[in-house]
Amino acid sequence: MGLLKNEDKEYLKREFENALKNDVRLILFSSEDEHCIYCKETRQLLEEVSALSDKILLEVHDIKSEDAKTMGVEHTPTIVITDSDSRLGSRIKFIGIPSGYEFTTLIKDIMFISSGELEVSPETREALKDVNSKLLIEVYVTPSCPYCPKAVLVAHQFAMISENIEGVMIESLEFPSLADRWSVMGVPHTVIRNLDKGNVVQFVGAYPETHVINFVKDADEGKDVDMR
Repeated sequence: MGLLKNEDKEYLKREFENALKNDVRLILFSSEDEHCIYCKETRQLLEEVSALSDKILLEVHDIKSEDAKTMGVEHTPTIVITDSDSRLGSRIKFIGIPSGYEFTTLIKDIMFISSGELEVSPETREALKDVNSKLLIEVYVTPSCPYCPKAVLVAHQFAMISENIEGVMIESLEFPSLADRWSVMGVPHTVIRNLDKGNVVQFVGAYPETHVINFVKDADEGKDVDMR
């Protein structure tokens, strides 16, 4: 039995025909381990989505593969979304199945990368050029959170623009040990880690990009900010 309804497949197929221009790679890191509760469902979901357009290319790798090490993948299931020539590298990730409201995030990411048309202002694009530190933006979500996709899409688009930013969605219920590190209570909970300087910026809520870029600047400058 499919995960997507037939009417949803038809709708997405039409949307992809109109929006997709270049190939997009969906790289799934999975495992046969029984502890990976959603590996099977994540693969099925991506297979159904990739079947809707010949511009969506699905690859499946084992978590123990060299590709996982190269792309910095440690958890299953993890999805890396990138362009056909890997210009984006492994900067855009989903840790956990993109179900519920996060399915929309997956679809929009595919369209953003394929078309190159992002929902980011010219001012924000310019500001992202000034990011010099390596930043990891982790957005903790739950499938039932209607505000979480906005926060994830901002992080992912920032990663599409800046080579110094990695944007990661983390499904809190699926990976409670990761969420517990930052005492995640409400979602979306965003953690921006400066991997060069060691400082951390945290906030809760789906802020507009004009606010998030200020948090990014704080993180880049080495400031510790806690807005939980």
